[in-house]
Parts: sequence; C-alpha cells; structure tokens
Amino acid sequence: MEEKVRNFIYLDTKRYISLSFLKVFYWKVLIIPIIMIIMGIAGKSLFPLVSIAVWSLLWWIFVLILQSKRVKKTFELRFLVNGILGLFVSSLFWILYIAINLVSDAPFAELNFFLWILLFYLLFTAIYMAVIILFVHKGIYSKIKEKSQSKTALMLTGIFSELLPGAGISGMYSARFLRAHASMDIRYTVAAVGFVLLIFLIGLANGNFVQYYYCKKYGITCDEDGNETSPKLERKPKAPKCRARKMEKVKKKRPLAVRILIGIVCAFAAIFLALFIIGFIRSI
Repeated sequence: MEEKVRNFIYLDTKRYISLSFLKVFYWKVLIIPIIMIIMGIAGKSLFPLVSIAVWSLLWWIFVLILQSKRVKKTFELRFLVNGILGLFVSSLFWILYIAINLVSDAPFAELNFFLWILLFYLLFTAIYMAVIILFVHKGIYSKIKEKSQSKTALMLTGIFSELLPGAGISGMYSARFLRAHASMDIRYTVAAVGFVLLIFLIGLANGNFVQYYYCKKYGITCDEDGNETSPKLERKPKAPKCRARKMEKVKKKRPLAVRILIGIVCAFAAIFLALFIIGFIRSI
C-alpha cells in the first residue's frame, strides 16, 4: 500500500507554490478587493467591506505564519500550502459573487442560493477526495505516472499551455456578445455558471490535503531525490547593499533638469489622483 501512496504523492512534487508568489499574489488580485470596497461604499453595504477585510487579514496572517522561522519548511508542507491557497481563492470568488448580488439594483439570487453553492462545494470536495483515495487503493496513479511521460501526454500538455492565453481573449469577446445580444436573465445565468465553475475548478486543489494526509500517515518526509525540505517556501535573503549603492549612483548621475521634470510629473499625478478620489466620494 505504501508503494501505491508514493506513486500518488510523487506524481508531481516539483510544482508547488513558492513563498515569494504568496507575497505578491495579493497585489496581483488587488483589483478584486478594490472592486469590493467600491461596491460596498457605492451600494452602502457592509458585507463587501467586512468580508474582504476579514479575507485580507486571514491571508496576511497565513503568509506571516508561513514565512516565520519557527515553521519548518518540510517536504509535506508544500501540499498543505497548495491546498490552503485553493481554499483562499475559492472563497474569494464566492464572497465576490455574493457582494455583486447584494449591491445589484435587482438581486438575481437569494442568500439560500449561495449557501447551496457552499454546501455543494463541500460535497464535491468530499466526493473528489474519496475518488482520489479509491484511485490510490486501485494503484491507478502508477499508470498515470507512466503515461504522463509519454510523447502524446507531453504534446497535449504543450497544446493546452498554448491555448490558455487565448481563454482570456475569448472570455472578453463572449462578454461583449452577451451584452449586445442576450437578455439580462441569460447574462445572470451565464455569470452564475461561470462563477460556480470557477469556484469548483479551483476546489480541485483540495486534493493536496489528501497528499498531506498520506505523508503524515506513512511518514513520507522526502521526495524522489531524497530532499526533505521545500526550498521554494524558504524565506529568501535580502538583496545585497551593493545593489542599493548602484541605484544611488544612477540617481546621482541624472541631470538636475531630469530630476525636476520627474518631480513635476509625480506631483501632477498625485494631484490628479487626489481630485479623482474626492470627486468619486462626492458623487456617491
């Protein structure tokens, strides 16, 4: 049985989330918190403001705990981090969907609908984990590992990686088509299907919790090469001071006129941003 478990755990151990990615992830999706804050202020609703504040607080607590020196960056920790990240992202889109519904002039769903989404998400996760455990007992992952190295599998992986960038463009054109030709009911239905699919697809990351469980149960503390740590989760040392000195030299080399021009541009940009925020608040 332990050999079957190792085939499952060693299916793809090198692809895991790094600490540096977790630190910048919040800023990459910052548009979502900003949208929720604007929706909360404009719609005079507390839910978007409170929910995104709680989500943000929990996120940074998670990151700070992870980068702490007291937390050992063990091999199995990578699976736990991957699973927790999936929960965070799924919950982010879930509260975003609820917030959009609450601030809408004509709410398209009741609260029970979102509770049903949560219930089915938990049910889906339980079934998904049960299927993974069944596959482990049947020894299916050893066959998957063998076939994943074939030329056909590698070719299909390359094709899908090439098609992924086009998904965003197709989504934009689909949205334009729906706005131009579809009724509001159809738009709401498409949006509901899209949000639910997104939440559930991200929920596939919960399979990492099964890997973490098996690591603990069978005492698997290293990868195929014998590495017992997760280097990507280690805190990177700060950049050397020589880089800062180089930047200071570059600044000193800039002509006085260039520095004055940069200062003027930054001042105008700050004034414009301040006036924009004031005008936006007054218009609410």
